Amino acid sequence: MLRLTLVRSRTVTWMSAGFAALVVMIAVAVAGVVYQQHGSDAVRHTVEVDGRLARVLSALQDAETGQRGFIISGDEAFLGPFLASREAFERNLDRLRERVADNPEQLAQLVRLRALAHRFAGELDQGVALRRAGDAAGSARLVAEGQGKRTMDAIRTLVREMEAREAALLDARQEAVSRVALAVWAAVAAVVVLLAVLATTALREAGRRASLARFLPEELSGRLADADDSLRVGRRQNAAVAFVDMRGSTTLAENLDPHELSAFLTAFRRRVMRIARLRGGVVDKFIGDGALVVFGLPEPRPDDAARALAFAKDLVAIIARWNLKDDGHAPVRIGVGIHYGDLFCGIIGEDMRLEFTVLGDTVNVAARLEQATKAHGVSILVSDAARQAAGSDAGRWREVGRAPLRGRTEAMPYHTPDDEDAAGPSPSATPQDRAAAPNASSAA
Repeated sequence: MLRLTLVRSRTVTWMSAGFAALVVMIAVAVAGVVYQQHGSDAVRHTVEVDGRLARVLSALQDAETGQRGFIISGDEAFLGPFLASREAFERNLDRLRERVADNPEQLAQLVRLRALAHRFAGELDQGVALRRAGDAAGSARLVAEGQGKRTMDAIRTLVREMEAREAALLDARQEAVSRVALAVWAAVAAVVVLLAVLATTALREAGRRASLARFLPEELSGRLADADDSLRVGRRQNAAVAFVDMRGSTTLAENLDPHELSAFLTAFRRRVMRIARLRGGVVDKFIGDGALVVFGLPEPRPDDAARALAFAKDLVAIIARWNLKDDGHAPVRIGVGIHYGDLFCGIIGEDMRLEFTVLGDTVNVAARLEQATKAHGVSILVSDAARQAAGSDAGRWREVGRAPLRGRTEAMPYHTPDDEDAAGPSPSATPQDRAAAPNASSAA
């Protein structure tokens, strides 16, 4: 038997796509923040390298100043800054090595800088040693020869080169950060646009589904909204069909004004739909004060017939409880006819006018059984096919006839529940009898 292919809801797909887009946007934003943090780290790195280079240069200059002061004056007080500066440039060179350890070019330059700094420090030490030995002229001559100046000039040149290289690295890193930031904003903007499109499409789809649900059973409207063409093509399958009709509705219409009649029929239909949904049935359509309920949609199930029989008993019981309430209307009586067999189901019409329908002899037999409930004075009649299809879940039933139904030539057995509670209290019972009826509940 052909089964409808389950089509995934496009609304769910769009929601999933929207969620995925949101995740992508968050991921891109987080990546951008992380990359910008790396950019900030790069700026701090460059600033620290430049600062360490400046401290090295300043320490060497302070050492040179202290040495010159000592050579000129012979005052040991000038050697205090000289010695402190020696410790400072060594410390800053060590810190500088930590900062440029990941840059081979800068690391090579630092090796040269350390060598020049040590050479310069040695030249300063030589001048200090001559002055301490009393050779003021020799120490002055050493300074005048300019070797220390040439070494210091080489140090300054090397420091400027290292600073320039750091500046170039900083520019490249900032440019990369700017590109990433631009890409992040572009990605965020694209995702926002995508989310807006998805939201608009989802709202349009939700509106379309809501419109379809107004004219088609909600269990089936989603299939059509998902473009399930198998519903348009239709299919043959076994299903249980229940016809429900209210007795004496003409008299009720005469005694109620139109507004009251509308409220009354709405209350009746609400009870039919509640029990149908509870038992897994689909209300195909309401016809005035009657209803056509199908069990086996959108997909057939092994217990379709059993659920249809349970629906009939539940509906009779809830109508009986409804009659116990003093709503100002005459007692409601219903007839339910149920048959199980082969039928055709599908959607017919165009988009402007769609209708789901079930066709076939199974539907006709169910309608005839409902009509026969009047002649037999019972609330429920089910075909032998429905009772047998229900199997062990059918409950207790008694045969009430085998005569051909109206408009048919073939005789068939049909049954009504064999338990008195299934039909509820008689509509003509006295108020005292109704008060004593079992299962009376305001839930009706």
